[in-house]
Amino acid sequence: MKIQRNRNLQLLLPGLMLSLVAAGCSRKSAADDAGAEGSAKAEVTLTKVAREDISQMLTLTGTAAAPPNQDIKVSALVSGRVTELNVAEGDRVHAGEIVAKLDDRTYHDQLQQAEAAVEQAKANLDNAKLSHARNEDLFQRGIAARKDLEDARMQESVAQAAMRQSEAALELARLQLARTEIRSPINGVVAKRFISGGEQVDGTAAQPIVEVANLQLVEFPGNAPAQYLAKMRPGEHVTVTTEAVPDKKFDGSIVAISPSVDPATGVGLVRIRVPNSSGLLRLGVFLNANIPVETHQKALVVPVEAIYRDEEGENRVFVANGDSATAVPVKIGIENKDRAELLPGDEGGVKEGDTIILTGGYGLGDKAKIEVKAPDSKPDSKPDSKPDSDSKPDPKEP
Repeated sequence: MKIQRNRNLQLLLPGLMLSLVAAGCSRKSAADDAGAEGSAKAEVTLTKVAREDISQMLTLTGTAAAPPNQDIKVSALVSGRVTELNVAEGDRVHAGEIVAKLDDRTYHDQLQQAEAAVEQAKANLDNAKLSHARNEDLFQRGIAARKDLEDARMQESVAQAAMRQSEAALELARLQLARTEIRSPINGVVAKRFISGGEQVDGTAAQPIVEVANLQLVEFPGNAPAQYLAKMRPGEHVTVTTEAVPDKKFDGSIVAISPSVDPATGVGLVRIRVPNSSGLLRLGVFLNANIPVETHQKALVVPVEAIYRDEEGENRVFVANGDSATAVPVKIGIENKDRAELLPGDEGGVKEGDTIILTGGYGLGDKAKIEVKAPDSKPDSKPDSKPDSDSKPDPKEP
């Protein structure tokens, strides 16, 4: 029995020793892995916490249009056939300039008839005046009866009324003839031509000939939420941009704010006017106006890229100190596309001049080792044009 136990023990000892060796190796490997993880550093870029003025911006969009009474569809005021159409889209016109003409022969005939009627009425009035004067003299001499004098006076009054009526008809005929020349009422540019030469027009506003717009100033209406209307004021300067001219910003201003709000949508109308002496803005293009509705002066600000969120979705920044960084919770105030305001915290938080992580902070814990990434150096466009400054020519070379 004793011999059997010794023999079993001899069989177990080699397996036990192998297990101990394997466990020791695995512990060493785990320790090496842990040491490797602890020595890993996150590559980051840094920035500074600064104090600047920061504004909350409201963006309003709308379609460019001419100011009131500066975009007019010009129609003929009399009917007729268009014999001349002197302008096309894009042409500049001045107030009073003829843009089209109608066939005026009928109106010339009407003018001649009116002139003849005035001459006839003038002759009748002269005859009535002579008859009145003659009967007045005969009545004073006792030759003519009073009835003859009264009849003469009445005939003169009738002739005077006929004279005034014919003169009014003459003025109307002249006006109708003048209306065969369609003139631009304003200085501007022809935005659209509605008909061609030779077409018939009916002389009403329902059939315009051309549209003339003065685009020295353009306007667009934007809809703003009701809570922001009180934060804007007429005369306030705004920055206007458009994709039609992507490389330019325009200086505009608020000209009017609607006193009413649409109860269905909760928005009010804001009119924005933009000087356009260069003519770059055209009717119908989409415009964007960035309006500062709230400004905090000397606020503590950081780039928006420096704001990170933890697992609970709370905002934080990483304050860097040497080769380590510590997460600090922060509260955000005004935020725009470039900057975010840090509100004062209950536990001190960050302060002006602190160095914080700009990029590379995603996935970091509350404390982490960091390595500042060197700025990317631009490669030399002509690497072979100059010799390396660190290399020296071999004096033995010929």
